[in-house]
Amino acid sequence: MMTLFAYLFYFVAASASPLQRRWLATKREQDNQISFAFHTTLIIAVLGLMLPLFSPFRIHGNTAHLVLLALTCAGAGSAYFITNYTAQRHVDATVTNIIVNIYTPVTIIIATLFLGEGLTPLQVIGTTLLLASVIIVSKNHQLGRFKFDKYFLMMLASGVLLGILLSAERALMKTTGFTAGTLLSWWSQCLGLGFITLLTRSHSTYNRKDTLVTGGLKFLQAISWVTLLNIVGNLSIVSAVTTFKIVVIFGAAALWLNERDHIKRKILGCLIALIGLLLMK
Repeated sequence: MMTLFAYLFYFVAASASPLQRRWLATKREQDNQISFAFHTTLIIAVLGLMLPLFSPFRIHGNTAHLVLLALTCAGAGSAYFITNYTAQRHVDATVTNIIVNIYTPVTIIIATLFLGEGLTPLQVIGTTLLLASVIIVSKNHQLGRFKFDKYFLMMLASGVLLGILLSAERALMKTTGFTAGTLLSWWSQCLGLGFITLLTRSHSTYNRKDTLVTGGLKFLQAISWVTLLNIVGNLSIVSAVTTFKIVVIFGAAALWLNERDHIKRKILGCLIALIGLLLMK
């Protein structure tokens, strides 16, 4: 029952956050997203300080290993937020959701190589179907037979980076525990984006309400993910099953954001993606 509630919590939080981001991106035409991404991760990291109230904070494990994993989270996390937030205004919610779900095969491959979680033949087929769904929904962003516009490619890159980030975060949790691993990951991402913000002298023009709502919803998505992962204990299974949120986001985007362009292609892409994801569980 606890697992079921954890999945439901994730589906709600992981659908609300990207939909709000897409709505904000279309209503507030801001090109400078680096500072905004930093403020978002800062809210996540600060709210995460409540975790030790529910689970002990203990640092243990090889120091060099922990530092390497934290730096991976900082680099991959910073790049993920910047590419995803920059491309958000130019790629609609359903397409974004399917493209970013490329993180599922990425995490499974990394888990197979480094975390001891095997990749079955069915998961290979599932990965192939997921890639096919990406090609189907990407037609609107194609410039040629094998060329896509930069925003589609940025969103695709953000999915790969997310897979690397989630794998490094999982490795931290397995190495030093749930609370310490989670906080090391979140604060590494925050500090990485803070450094880039200072380096680029980026300034966010979003108001306080937009920033707090975005950060709060992103925190709920992040905490629901790590909680679910801690309960299930398997990155490959969680990555595959949780991507069923594409159905929720597809329906919500059509109803509330009025994103119904190329709807037949999106439905086909969603169905193929779902079949692929079913094979990957």
